Amino acid sequence: MKGKAELAFAGWLLFWGLSANAFAGGDWQVGLGLSAGVSRLEGDLKKPNLSPLVVGHIRVLPVPYVALDGSFGFSSLGASSHPTFTDFKTTIVPFELSAIFNFLPFRTVNPYVFAGGGGVFWKAKGTDATGASVTAEDGIDSFFKVGAGLEFRIARSVGVSLGATYRLSLTDAFDQINQGDEDDQVLNAHAGFTYYFGGGGHDRDHDLIPDELDLMPEIAEDRDGYLDHDGIPEKNPNPIAMSSIDAPFNDANGAASPIVIHHIIETAESGKDLSVKAQVYSERPLKVVAALYRPSGTRRWNVIKLDGNEENLYTGEIPGYAVTDDGLEYCVVAVDESLSGVGYSGLPNKPIGVKVSPSGTVWRIVGGTVGAAAIGTASYLVLRKQE
Repeated sequence: MKGKAELAFAGWLLFWGLSANAFAGGDWQVGLGLSAGVSRLEGDLKKPNLSPLVVGHIRVLPVPYVALDGSFGFSSLGASSHPTFTDFKTTIVPFELSAIFNFLPFRTVNPYVFAGGGGVFWKAKGTDATGASVTAEDGIDSFFKVGAGLEFRIARSVGVSLGATYRLSLTDAFDQINQGDEDDQVLNAHAGFTYYFGGGGHDRDHDLIPDELDLMPEIAEDRDGYLDHDGIPEKNPNPIAMSSIDAPFNDANGAASPIVIHHIIETAESGKDLSVKAQVYSERPLKVVAALYRPSGTRRWNVIKLDGNEENLYTGEIPGYAVTDDGLEYCVVAVDESLSGVGYSGLPNKPIGVKVSPSGTVWRIVGGTVGAAAIGTASYLVLRKQE
């Protein structure tokens, strides 16, 4: 048992070493995060308590649909009563590796499942009949781990998650009650965050504008939705606020060109329709709001019209056949009825580049199969009666 845990720990350390290399650059993403929640020991104890569990993790995403996660945690599991000890607690320190399968990695809300395992340092302590605090037993054993959750991408680099984890140990000694035919288990519900690095290719100022399209590659774009394609932090005030006054951004003809507020699309999935939306403000009635698009490496531009509503929001979809593994280029253009006032986000000679990942259908099938099998098994083990 101890040899297995030491082997798992060695693999975990190797993972951390490889992850550190990923910070050097490239298309991989690396995440650092922390989660906290409540855990409960599922064993032979009659009244297990809810106890805090804190876990730190490092996460590597070679592709958006799957991540390798290394974690290190701490919890002190207890119970309201114990047949031998009072104030009984078992401290656990798990160190684990997991594979995480993301189902909707390009959406704001991404459901995921995970499965893995590793080692655990543990120590059972309590107060005996004489009133002395004693260590009943300690050791190093192994965990198998499965779970599921939701990650909310509140920003490109920040994800907030809610999830649940089931751990099956390979020992029946956590609770210091040796009965039944099942080893001890730990259930956990948690919330946490992950900060992501990388995935941007050659982008010195980390503003998601590739250096070859960035007019100021050493100074980051301000990313407010206004002219975010060129990599230059504009000094203009917030265009949405300015749209309420009589003549925002007057041009040489004494009238304003349309203002296009569009937060650029960074990533997409090959073969999937891509939704494009922009808020457009104009003093004159608009003739058309459209998106120009083409697969990267091609010359011919295609056009789709964006339809608007009363709130100045214009939406449309770039068809999936144009979203290829080579990437996608697009721009959003608004023209007023005079045909002289033009607003834009991206231009044909400086388009917005979208990084396109291969189709995730296979990964979703694998993740769904692994998740269903693992969570189904965990549910059975929690609910079954021991012999």
